[in-house]
Amino acid sequence: FFFPQVLLLACAEDLECVPGFQQKVFYIEKPFEFREDRLILNLKFDDCQGNNKLNFEVSNPDFRVELDGNLVALKNVSEVGRALFVHARSEHAEDMAEIFILEANEKRGALKEILKLEGNLGIPRQKRAILATPILIPENQRPPFPRLVGKVIRSEGTEGVKFRLSGKGVDQDPKGIFRINEMNGDVSVTRTLDREAIANYELEVEVVDVNGKTLDGPVRLDVLVIDQNDNRPMFKEGPYVGHVMEGSATGTTVMRMAAFDADDAGTDNALLRYNILRQTPTKPSPNMFYIDPEKGDIVTVVSPALLDRETMESPKYELVIEAKDMGGMDVGLTGTATATILIDDKNDHAPEFTKKEFQATVKEGVTGVIVNLTVGDRDDPATGAWRAVYSIINGNPGQSFEIHTNPQTNEGMLSVVKPLDYEISAFHTLLIKVENEDPLIPDITYGPSSTATVQITVEDVNEGPVFHPNPMAVTKQENIPVGSVVLTVNATDPDTLQHQTIRW
Repeated sequence: FFFPQVLLLACAEDLECVPGFQQKVFYIEKPFEFREDRLILNLKFDDCQGNNKLNFEVSNPDFRVELDGNLVALKNVSEVGRALFVHARSEHAEDMAEIFILEANEKRGALKEILKLEGNLGIPRQKRAILATPILIPENQRPPFPRLVGKVIRSEGTEGVKFRLSGKGVDQDPKGIFRINEMNGDVSVTRTLDREAIANYELEVEVVDVNGKTLDGPVRLDVLVIDQNDNRPMFKEGPYVGHVMEGSATGTTVMRMAAFDADDAGTDNALLRYNILRQTPTKPSPNMFYIDPEKGDIVTVVSPALLDRETMESPKYELVIEAKDMGGMDVGLTGTATATILIDDKNDHAPEFTKKEFQATVKEGVTGVIVNLTVGDRDDPATGAWRAVYSIINGNPGQSFEIHTNPQTNEGMLSVVKPLDYEISAFHTLLIKVENEDPLIPDITYGPSSTATVQITVEDVNEGPVFHPNPMAVTKQENIPVGSVVLTVNATDPDTLQHQTIRW
């Protein structure tokens, strides 16, 4: 089920022995699964010294390369990355090969692109004087340097000519990373490479005579830096805070945690898996939440009944989230972050008066607050599910009373706004109702405890007599005799329930 080797480097009879893989790049079509111990493809490696003590290393631990070059799966594998890298080395040579895994529907298009772009990859479609195959170098190689990493070949011989290398990494910044043996075409790297800084170098190689005149080329030489797992996953977008409504259904998504790994996204070095390391607090369940290992979505896993804000030890949970590369394998590097999840309140508790009847006394003729009505509400303070709204539903035909909410205490402040008259009524009975700013959830209703009675007693005050009419106008002729009656005044005392004597 793999593609034929469409990228032939050169005819063997045209070249001397070149140490390394005979083919650097392979394209295979991804099957339903890679079956254990079944041959996937064969990678030919020759160190030109008999391949003694030859060792292969594969970037994906689910695969291995046997001594004869056969690539096989170690187990039945249905999911793999988009590319594998195989590193071969012996006492005499080492080299890298790259294996691309394509989806079935990519096969035809991928082949067209390969044939179209193979010239840009430095892979010749026909015999050329200079053969410059791509060079694959693992990043973070250790000394000693310089280290031989590839070879440029001239099919017409090298006697009396020199190889010249140029480009970024040679004579352009960063300078001096690569150099070529001008006599035999050996390409060396002079120091450690960092794929995260520069992932590939596009060089040019040409052949010149002793006078510096170009004989062949320039030909493009690609140097690809192979990723190593040298970067830990990082959470860069914190702080991470999520909200979920109490009573939410099991499986409700709370938030998404996304980490970043600077390694090659096409390899397992940047294949992240997420896990919850710790939850605080641990009640009512030590596993209140679950994180999707691939997507990083945090969801609820407890029943709606347990997700009850009013019965929780704390409405705030802190989760320590771990992201591990290498697909979560033990050898993967890790990074952590804290996710704070707040359980939001919904109006699932009606406010209730602390007692059914309140008493108040007020002097007649006086206005202002006469009593504070107290309520209890189990919902979250300072939210619309807790804040109370009071209304007088009976006993206030003359609109003498008003009630407002104290925003700090949630108490109902009952006030007299029109002076009361003891002689008209010495007692008043009001029926008060309390509700929340936010509506109750559908299965909760306001019950009898959400209403209360206020008994108001009006105290009598000794009021002064009242003249009738007031003011009074009198008209008389001038020069009336002394002792003449000018006016007879009329006054009454409002305190009709008391015996009062009026003096003038």
